[in-house]
Amino acid sequence: MEAVVDRFRRMYPDVEQVKAQFQKYDADGDGNITAEEMENGMTEFKDFTREQAKYAFDLADTNEDGKIDISEFVSLMFPSAKEAIANLRKAFKGPDDVAKKFKVWDSDGDGKISFEELKESAAKDSSKFLSEEDVNAIFIVGDLNMDGEIDEEEFSKLMIPSISDIVAKFRYAHRSVEDVRKAFKTYDRDGDGAIDRGELHKALTNYKFNFSDQEVDIIFAAGDIDNDGCVDFEEFMYLMCPSTAQIVKKFRDSYKTINEVKGAFRKYDKNRDGGLSKSELSRMMMSTGHSFTDMEIDAILNLGDRDGDGEIDLDEFMILMTPSASETLSKIRQGITSIADVKGLFKDIDVDGDGLLSKEEMLNSPGCKFDKEQIEAIYELGDSNGDEVLDMGEFIAIMYPAAGEALAKLCKNYPNIDEVELLFRKLDFDNDGSITKTELSEGSIRFTPQEVEAIFALGDINDDGALDLEEFIGVMYPSAATVAGRLRGQYTDINSVKKAFAKIDLDGDGKVTKEEVAKTDLFNNQEIDALFFLGDSNNDGEIDLEEFIGVLYPVVAAALAKMTKDVQSVDDARYLFKTLDHDGDGLLSQEELRKSGCKFSAKEIEALFAVGDVNGDGEIDINEFINVMCPGATTVIARISAQFKCLEDIQEEFKKMDLDGDGQITREEMMEYSALNQQEVNAVFDLGDTDRDGSIDLNEFVGVMQTSAPVPYTESGTIVTVGETDVYLVGSGAKCVIWCHDMKGFNSDDRTRQLVDKLAETTGWVIAVPNFLGGKKIEESADEYSWLSSITDWNTIRDFWVERLLPYLRDDLGIKAIGVLGTGWGSYVATRMSSYEEILACVNIQPLISSAVEAAKEDLYEVYEDVRCPTLMMACRNNCPNEKPGGLANNIYNSCSFGKKCEFVELQDMMHGFLLEGERSVEAIAVQSRMSMKKTAEFLGK
Repeated sequence: MEAVVDRFRRMYPDVEQVKAQFQKYDADGDGNITAEEMENGMTEFKDFTREQAKYAFDLADTNEDGKIDISEFVSLMFPSAKEAIANLRKAFKGPDDVAKKFKVWDSDGDGKISFEELKESAAKDSSKFLSEEDVNAIFIVGDLNMDGEIDEEEFSKLMIPSISDIVAKFRYAHRSVEDVRKAFKTYDRDGDGAIDRGELHKALTNYKFNFSDQEVDIIFAAGDIDNDGCVDFEEFMYLMCPSTAQIVKKFRDSYKTINEVKGAFRKYDKNRDGGLSKSELSRMMMSTGHSFTDMEIDAILNLGDRDGDGEIDLDEFMILMTPSASETLSKIRQGITSIADVKGLFKDIDVDGDGLLSKEEMLNSPGCKFDKEQIEAIYELGDSNGDEVLDMGEFIAIMYPAAGEALAKLCKNYPNIDEVELLFRKLDFDNDGSITKTELSEGSIRFTPQEVEAIFALGDINDDGALDLEEFIGVMYPSAATVAGRLRGQYTDINSVKKAFAKIDLDGDGKVTKEEVAKTDLFNNQEIDALFFLGDSNNDGEIDLEEFIGVLYPVVAAALAKMTKDVQSVDDARYLFKTLDHDGDGLLSQEELRKSGCKFSAKEIEALFAVGDVNGDGEIDINEFINVMCPGATTVIARISAQFKCLEDIQEEFKKMDLDGDGQITREEMMEYSALNQQEVNAVFDLGDTDRDGSIDLNEFVGVMQTSAPVPYTESGTIVTVGETDVYLVGSGAKCVIWCHDMKGFNSDDRTRQLVDKLAETTGWVIAVPNFLGGKKIEESADEYSWLSSITDWNTIRDFWVERLLPYLRDDLGIKAIGVLGTGWGSYVATRMSSYEEILACVNIQPLISSAVEAAKEDLYEVYEDVRCPTLMMACRNNCPNEKPGGLANNIYNSCSFGKKCEFVELQDMMHGFLLEGERSVEAIAVQSRMSMKKTAEFLGK
């Protein structure tokens, strides 16, 4: 490559000739050179080969946007120009200095510097400030509009470095999160937790970094986000790891109250040691359905870990999630030394004496000493049940959190009401029916002073200095509603509730018993009692998903009531379904429901789909819809109708039930003939008696019995063994798509096989999913990178493909055409297989090709160059730029014969993992998943 550049420079030694060549190559005059224009220009007179031109283009296109501007062209052909400009910039102290020098060099004062003016100024300058090379560099890089002169704006852009360039240079010196943390401590010379301008200047203008004054100013301005004159650790992290800001914002938006923050912490603190380790934090982040790099996880951990002990404790987690409110509250709490102070303050503010504080009351009460910002912080973190008022318990919990934590810890030792009553009798050693602080402190069961204060603060409602049994129970064993309110704080979205239910439902029957709940250790006995007291509406000792969600995510119940209020029968449900199904495809999407005029909120629609979408395909069919509309009856009908194999069976059963032969079945006839109880008969009549005449005719009976209860997804394919490798196989025909699974494996519990079955059903193709991992398990690896390194073995995969899979598909199944599809890590396998002529087309969704190639220590450029077929690449927002539009893969494919058939798409609203693990009750994920698979089928079908 150096030989190409050297020859070019010898042929075109000065700035005018370089410009002329650039303009000549830029055939369409748009100010940019494409790969095709570069090849045509450099090879026109046989000065260079097409291969040399292609390599030159790839080297020059530094931002990988598929085109070369004048700056990139110069950086390639005159690499010293960029260095010369960088050295020149160091001579200027700032914008004012740049402006002065422009006026000096603009000898005729016309607001522009010509090439001749610059050469003359350089010759007159006794300090030899500019060499001939510098003059060339300034004009080559600086004359942006190529009019032969440089105006002041162009000169400023040239001599004042851009923020992105300088900050990128600074970030390059700190490649890991540990580097960032060490750098912050080093730069913060006075140890006050923030870096001021002087500290940053001293750190960056030394021999190690050698930043100029103006570069330091640019870095400081970029880091000081709140303009308070210093850069704290969080701002420093945002500066060095910009994606951290987006990740933290997403976390903070998920937790609206202090209860939700605490609930999330307890949920992911798996070993209950009071701190989130890196692995626990990683699981927390990965559970969102998104993919995060190790660097991003380290960034969040270091941002939250204020004491540097390697974990994030609860206080640190609260500060991380609610920084401004937490800081405000910390200042407020400094003036509070005891629970008595808190109770006194509450009573001073509670002017109407109702035991509740509203925002308006706090703002207007003469006894309130807080300003508006402080009140907002108190409510943001303190209103745990979201009712927009604070009771005494909530006020104490937020103003004196140690009391609440002590009480929560204490209550765990007394899990039911009988044990609480027994404890009361033990403590009341004078048997006067009440407990004093002295009895609590000096009884046979010792309580800490903090626990005593907490119990009395929350329990002594009448302030008589003693607790009677009712008050004591109220503290130690709160009502079911109160317990449920605490539980709801742990589940901030419908997905977390569904996952909890799935974890509890050990036998997979769609219902959970108290015994099943107890085995999972998710809830204590008190919480289990509350859950079943509120959720088991039919008192059968079990809770189904709908009841479970109703307790922990009550918006569902409201949404269902809103939707079902006018649905009295199956016919009503069917009619409503047709009304909502605008495209008539027999499936309801969230978009259709949102546009139907039903006036449901996004949260209600999400909740309805979470309950109704039993098979998890992101849409609701008629049976799922009826199940939502008429939940109590569909289970009964499903049990009855299971005995009927055809229409004739249903008609025959009707005749048997119609004891008097009048063509109508009454409730009495159904109960007398069948083994159904009164409740079950009522369920059948609620659904079947569409004309509400008190009896069911033959048409009504057939209609209700042909209503199927929805069933969860079950696999349609079979597993065959090819050589020694398992392959999931579904579909039939002469066309086949090889689906390359993600790195979680062949037997992962993600959505892979459901998508495979659906693709086979809609296209009529054979879909084969080989087990590329063999017996390897992700749990055996220390981290994601080591796992990638252990599984990314192309030699082994290639041998299986060439020697086993291809002959099996071609010879045993008679396959005539083969395409390949990869998700995540599987995109690497799909891309590698695309180097074989047998593969006619490739689709990669949420690709991890660059990561896999890096783990395998292969050459990414060569991997892409080997591809021989049209490719559809659908990358998520947080996937590598190499796989996005304008990235390395796009640029290489464009130079190939099949380039025009390739498509590159960035799914800007999706994060990695949306297709296989994203929650389909979220409309955006459901819609994008459906559109992605539709586009996949269309591309492979061309």
